[in-house]
Amino acid sequence: MKTGTHEIAHSLPIELQLMLSILNIDKSSLSLESIQDMAGPHIDWDRFLHLTKEHRLYPIVYAQINKLDLQFVPAHIISTLNQMCVCNTMKMLQLTAVMEKVCHTLEQANIKSLVLKGPVLAEALYDDFSLRTSKDIDLLVPEGSFEQAEELLLQLGFQPDEYVPRALNAVRRNKHHLSYTHSESRVQVELHWRMSSDSFREFTFNELWNRRRQTKKTSIPVSYLGHEDLFVYLISHGARHAWFRLRWLADIKYMMHSEMNWATVADYCGKLDLMHVVGQVMVLLSELFDFSLDSRCRAMAAHAKSQRLADEAIKIIDEYIYLLDKQTPSMAQAYFKSYNSLLLTSRQRWKRNVNKLYPNYLDVKALTLPRWLHFMYFPLRPFLWYWRKKKQRVPV
Repeated sequence: MKTGTHEIAHSLPIELQLMLSILNIDKSSLSLESIQDMAGPHIDWDRFLHLTKEHRLYPIVYAQINKLDLQFVPAHIISTLNQMCVCNTMKMLQLTAVMEKVCHTLEQANIKSLVLKGPVLAEALYDDFSLRTSKDIDLLVPEGSFEQAEELLLQLGFQPDEYVPRALNAVRRNKHHLSYTHSESRVQVELHWRMSSDSFREFTFNELWNRRRQTKKTSIPVSYLGHEDLFVYLISHGARHAWFRLRWLADIKYMMHSEMNWATVADYCGKLDLMHVVGQVMVLLSELFDFSLDSRCRAMAAHAKSQRLADEAIKIIDEYIYLLDKQTPSMAQAYFKSYNSLLLTSRQRWKRNVNKLYPNYLDVKALTLPRWLHFMYFPLRPFLWYWRKKKQRVPV
């Protein structure tokens, strides 16, 4: 499948192309000879190493280098990758232990929970905790159980990562999770009451719970999303972040090799306004991972917006990793502005704009009012917004 994205993909840095070629060799027409030719004297191996780290793909790249016995990779690069993988294995074991403890504690309190990513994803997709990286544990609970679940996290030694005022129900309207870090282990848990902001449609917790699966390699069973629900969640999550970390696409690629009920996927994507997103994924997999699409997947890729979204995503994949350390949150928001406007449907844009009319937790942080004066946040919102923006522009 050759698209307009094809030319952009082949103009990516040679180090990024080499990394992708090493990942793709098992399932593509690439040969070892062609990869070795690509890895000539012009390769910047430090940049290659940096890309494997920033895209969070170093465990799979290292496994592939060993499996294929790629002797052209310098010894110091292989040694560094090995050290990174050992550290990652220890981190994933730690996350797994904490995940089990938190989920068990919630279960004892009769709180249902679904792990969204992290160690469960490593088991579900790679059958090996060490082959995927994760920085935290994403946990979804019913919205009505959130405060109780939060209290249990605090009892376990987790502390909120930031103070977020709860007035006006602004947190629920403007966020979909809050983050907590353990005071000793420094493990972070993101406690979700939704999987994404309420600009996006999603299934109810009970619908997801009824289709859940359970882990087999943990010491106690841990619940996570059903197969098609997980696929839809991962494409939605990756698309919202413009796929700037290729690990998210690699997850989808590995998932595509398992049995997938495409009729169910199409039904879910239709209900959740994600048909253009699943099409974008198919274009990106074809062009970046040399993935062979069947007729159903090619039909999804033919969605009118999918190609444009894929073009924009590849530009971001090419550039954004190098900008991560230099951008403030407001700069990052501006960087993604054109992509987000293309990603959102008209209904999602309308919902997002309506939400902007409501006071949010930043307004409460800027000006604390007694409960009986909370109604004043509505007329004051434009002034508080202007004051925050002006304050951000004041030089330090």
